[in-house]
Amino acid sequence: MPRKSEPKLIKSKARYEELLPKYLEILRHLNQKYLIHKNPEFSALVNFKTNKSIPKHNWFDYKQGYSAEMVRKILMEDKPDNSTYVLDPFVGVGTTSVVAQSLGYKSIGFDINPVATFAAEVKTAHFSKDEIKEIEDKIRAFKPTNTKKRPNSTLLETSFEASVFDKLMNVKGFYESIENPKVRSFFKLAYLSILEDCSIRVKDGNGIKLVPDKNYVRDVYNYFLNKCNTMLFDLKQYNHEEESCLINGSILNDGQFNKFMNRRIGEVIFSPPYANCFDYCEVYKLEIWMGDFVSEYSDFREYRDQAIRSHVNSTFDHSIKNFNEKVDIIAELISCFNIWNKNIPDMIRGYFDDMTETLRRLKMLMISGAKCYIVVANSGYKGVIVPTDLLLADVAEELGFKVLNMIYARKIRASSQQMKELHNSYDNLMRESVVVLERGIR
Repeated sequence: MPRKSEPKLIKSKARYEELLPKYLEILRHLNQKYLIHKNPEFSALVNFKTNKSIPKHNWFDYKQGYSAEMVRKILMEDKPDNSTYVLDPFVGVGTTSVVAQSLGYKSIGFDINPVATFAAEVKTAHFSKDEIKEIEDKIRAFKPTNTKKRPNSTLLETSFEASVFDKLMNVKGFYESIENPKVRSFFKLAYLSILEDCSIRVKDGNGIKLVPDKNYVRDVYNYFLNKCNTMLFDLKQYNHEEESCLINGSILNDGQFNKFMNRRIGEVIFSPPYANCFDYCEVYKLEIWMGDFVSEYSDFREYRDQAIRSHVNSTFDHSIKNFNEKVDIIAELISCFNIWNKNIPDMIRGYFDDMTETLRRLKMLMISGAKCYIVVANSGYKGVIVPTDLLLADVAEELGFKVLNMIYARKIRASSQQMKELHNSYDNLMRESVVVLERGIR
């Protein structure tokens, strides 16, 4: 459900007046400490849109990703030792991994979104000549086959016209009948990639919106086969063999993290969820349901509970292991207002607690001199801006990283209220940026 906008009200004026000067001093201090450098080139590079015309990268549209060209530019300039791994702890649909693989690098990626991880796995998989031949044969002999596992969700009843849904279930039955798991996954990704176009919904902000008059795809079978043929053409051109390890889970999970303690990481490139209350399981719930990644609504909790604390759609842990006074002051100032969810201040504290732990773990894996690139956007609540890029740079420096650069990529949309409490010198804080770090000598 969309959030209802309410007039901005201060619940605790005395507390607000006490915290505001401290908050402004934090902004002044961090702005002076970390100078931001504008680079217009990055305006397009931090956006996934350019990937829509690039083979393999366009197999699955991912609203939250960045461009393949950005990863290519970074790796070509830095030239990390190719005996090391390129790591993305929030890998999404595998942009970092696919580019690293194409340049001859081994890669590791973590993500809690099962659809995204699945897409990344298929895009980085190496297919044998026999498997490519099987894909060609299956496309030529395509036969709609009714699935034995129809997903059971009221969401789906309102997302597709009945005959379109039946055709999609026949496509689902077709790929489920394929014995070779790698070939089956190829066709499953093609199926997942057409779902939104075949539905009467669109991804919109923090969810999917019903659009009754949408011009959706009705010729499902030909649309699916066209997608398969496009993917097959790309696969024949780009079928790399370099190791790519994808984990559907979190780098904050001790069991999953410890498996990679003996890997040497030569470069880290990633974009974490932003501290903006967006729940990416909610955004991709159509694909999660239709791809059988869940069978009950309660199953979503398994994925949400692994996510860093960037949204309030789950019962998250309110405990803090890495207390940050600057973050605490910002969170406390936000709590002075009539925010739409009382857990937002604790979410912000939790977000930076989790990001601090993420950076600490990255430092443990990275070799001396390895660089780390973080694409991130700042956020705001009731006129209080959360300067995520500056705070992450500050945290990283305390952990022993060297802050090499702070790149201003582009301005992000802010509400009319957002800047009212701030001096004009801070009007550039609503931005998306790239924080560049270096791992010091061990």
